[in-house]
Amino acid sequence: MQTIDLTPTWGEIGTLYVRLAESGEVKALAGMRREAARAFAAAQALLAVQNDLPADLAERVRAVIRAEMTKQGYAADEAQPVADAPDA
Repeated sequence: MQTIDLTPTWGEIGTLYVRLAESGEVKALAGMRREAARAFAAAQALLAVQNDLPADLAERVRAVIRAEMTKQGYAADEAQPVADAPDA
């Protein structure tokens, strides 16, 4: 039997988390703390290694970040990884 994977991406989870926060759903957010912590830990891990990635993997990272930021409502030009962002 074939199945369909309906697992949300981290971008979709991020959108859900923000909407719950904006609407004051404190109990729901409390239940998602571990997932939020994991997402931020993964983001920090990527930042720690991204400058060491070969070009093909670095481009895949940029593509995924653009896609996930777009899912969260940000335009493609706002979806730069931190290391690629212009200095403020």
